[in-house]
Amino acid sequence: MDNFIEMTFEEADEKFRFIPNQYDEFASFDGLMYETYGDEVEAVKAFDPAKIWMYGDGDDGGSYIWSGWGFVNRIGYFLSENPVPPDTTIQIKMSSYWYYCEGCGEEMEDDGQAINDKFYDFQCCPLCATVEQLKEIEEINVNVG
Repeated sequence: MDNFIEMTFEEADEKFRFIPNQYDEFASFDGLMYETYGDEVEAVKAFDPAKIWMYGDGDDGGSYIWSGWGFVNRIGYFLSENPVPPDTTIQIKMSSYWYYCEGCGEEMEDDGQAINDKFYDFQCCPLCATVEQLKEIEEINVNVG
């Protein structure tokens, strides 16, 4: 069974030491991220698999960095000086899902998409929903739960 560890970008960088992109000093993440094409991805593919990290979109709408090679939903890659231990997956949450309200134009962080699930069909948010909409949303949630 895999060991699953969550940590911050700073914790991972301190422990595994991300390697600057040798092809593009102006790469994302202060020059640390490698692209998904060309010489950069070829360098990643040739690297020790235990020192490869993938940056990508998560199923919850947030973005993450995961230890290991990956292809689906990838945005970029990182390489580290120190390897991730065998049978270990490390996840670094980089951003959360953001809800955009069609009713008032407000944007808000929506970790887990709880706001989206409740308000999207009403084209409103907790800030601009009417009393009637809030009652209807509450009824729907009571009947579903």
